[in-house]
Amino acid sequence: MLDIRKNSQISTPNSQISIAPVAEEFYKRGSADKNKEEELLQFLSFIVDDEEYTLELSEITEVIKTRDITDVPHVPPFIAGIISLRGEIIYIMNLQKRLGLKDKEISPETRIIIAKHDGIKIGLIVDKIMGAIRVNPKEIESTSNVQGSAGIEFIRGMVHHEDRLIMLLNLPMLLAMKDTSL
Repeated sequence: MLDIRKNSQISTPNSQISIAPVAEEFYKRGSADKNKEEELLQFLSFIVDDEEYTLELSEITEVIKTRDITDVPHVPPFIAGIISLRGEIIYIMNLQKRLGLKDKEISPETRIIIAKHDGIKIGLIVDKIMGAIRVNPKEIESTSNVQGSAGIEFIRGMVHHEDRLIMLLNLPMLLAMKDTSL
């Protein structure tokens, strides 16, 4: 026979089980799971020349559809030009050229990622947006085992995510221009 009392104790002939600690443990476990989620890094995944890359979401201000890009003289070949975005002039970088990949035509899926680092905003032309992903920092691998890959100096790490190999771009290195400054 069970005896339910006000103090949330259940008594059976041979034992006493307390319900309250189980609930408390559940809530503690829930907050521990939340802390684990907070440790995960968040990235935006995108395709450039059939390869998947990411940037941290904290480096991205927005993603826009492609629009007319105005040519600018005397800039490195990987700078496609400039656009005006709500009155702000933003340089647009062709990631295919910057990473040493083959050029692709602009398609309906082509987007411009507006990224920001140290007060510098730049638009990055990408072939397709794949979506946001969360990655445990411990899962990020170094690029030391990748040899001869185009644009390797712009890659800060790699991660295997859902059977895909994704390269993490190093935005400060992408913005470092020896030929000119923005």
